[in-house]
Amino acid sequence: MDKNIDMAVRVEDLNKIYRLYEQPIDRLKELLFRKSKHMDFVALQNINFCLSKGKTLGIVGENGAGKSTLLQLIAGILTPTSGEIHIKGNVLGLLELGLGFHIEFTGLQNIFLYGDVLGLSRRFVESKLDEIISFSELGSFITQPLKTYSTGMRMRLAFSLVSSLDPEILIIDEALSVGDMHFQKKCIDRMTNLKSRGRTIIFCSHSVYQVGMFCDEVLWLKDRTIFMHGETARILPAYEAYQMRKEESDNTYQAASVNKPAVISDLTVVNDLPLKRNSDLKVRILVESISEDLPYHVSVSIKMDDGRGVYVTGTHLLGKPPLRGRQREIIVTYPDIPLMGGVYSVHARIFDNEGLMVYHEKILSDLEVFKDSKELGVCRLNNNWQVI
Repeated sequence: MDKNIDMAVRVEDLNKIYRLYEQPIDRLKELLFRKSKHMDFVALQNINFCLSKGKTLGIVGENGAGKSTLLQLIAGILTPTSGEIHIKGNVLGLLELGLGFHIEFTGLQNIFLYGDVLGLSRRFVESKLDEIISFSELGSFITQPLKTYSTGMRMRLAFSLVSSLDPEILIIDEALSVGDMHFQKKCIDRMTNLKSRGRTIIFCSHSVYQVGMFCDEVLWLKDRTIFMHGETARILPAYEAYQMRKEESDNTYQAASVNKPAVISDLTVVNDLPLKRNSDLKVRILVESISEDLPYHVSVSIKMDDGRGVYVTGTHLLGKPPLRGRQREIIVTYPDIPLMGGVYSVHARIFDNEGLMVYHEKILSDLEVFKDSKELGVCRLNNNWQVI
């Protein structure tokens, strides 16, 4: 059997290089005098990976790592400098908000324009029209020119359109970060539904939690090439640890707002450090909310210094009802911790009432546990030896 028969996307030796000129006239000079007048900017180099049908790939990396360039190449918007991209199935991408839209046309007219660009029949687009409009929640704005839309409204229209057209391969590039929390939740639910129906999804997001919950595998781009690629459980902890080391010095206070309805105003370990094994670990979390009635969940993770999880618990994971209140103090106690000597971190998160969307998160590193034996590992397991 052909090993590529179940592949939705296969990328081989992909490179993208841009020529940069100091002045527009230098392009003509280079052509006429056959003398280089440009500098090469390598946007992507030596990219190789495969994605199976029905799988969800998360792409992570810092700004400038090449994420958007890679997605635009897969979507066919950009042309590779060298290498090949093999696609099996129709591809729709939400890459740049309003891509393919005309700013003078109404939202309704842009729906049909986008369908025409894709070569879809009017009958098919009309059959999806009610679903697109309903999901977008644009109401009467659907008959208004796109130039009157806010950025969030354009995202609503674009996501509603591309997801309703039921693509075999869906590409989402950071667009969800533009919308409000309510619509972000709707988008995640829609993507989950597409995934359950066997669609292939490529999802680029700065939300590590969403990538972890949603994606089967993760591709980490660093310095415009693939740094790591594999199962989510293996790649994401390494990326989180990398991010933690960069952000652990940022203790900037953030107040609750419309986009962050609940925030962690303080995260501390009550105990004196270093801890001793079999002592009680107490973590104190202060939460601020924009509303007395806003429901939210709280989770706490204990992680090793490489980002791998030791243990995670939370109100939603324990089946508890959501918390409420403008200001809440939470004490999480771990009795008789069996942690071996080493340095760990505490990672607290605030979620929506369903435990899907992350409102805010805070990391406390340098949770040190005193090393009191030569045994190795993460936690101590009671053991009895019998030599016969």
